Amino acid sequence: VRFTSPHPKDYPTALLQLMAERPNVCNQLHMPAQSGSSSVLQRMRRGYTREAYFQLMDDVRSTIPDVAISSDFITGFCGETEEEHQDTLTLMEKIQYDQAYM
Repeated sequence: VRFTSPHPKDYPTALLQLMAERPNVCNQLHMPAQSGSSSVLQRMRRGYTREAYFQLMDDVRSTIPDVAISSDFITGFCGETEEEHQDTLTLMEKIQYDQAYM
């Protein structure tokens, strides 16, 4: 079983634990960030912040240490500033995705 694109704001800890316990569940998550800037995420109406995304990724990696993580990113979203773009770059550097769609 592979989870293809859960929404970060709706990802329960119980599912992470299940993924870690079950050999028939793939240790791979596609967790679309879209942006590393809380203000851009708010304009996108994503329903989560940069900080909440970091917390989720910390939970994912501590529960499933060998997990592979991929994501989606949008750059140049309406009104995005250079600072907001830099927030996305620092998020990417911290998370160290295995794959990303940009």
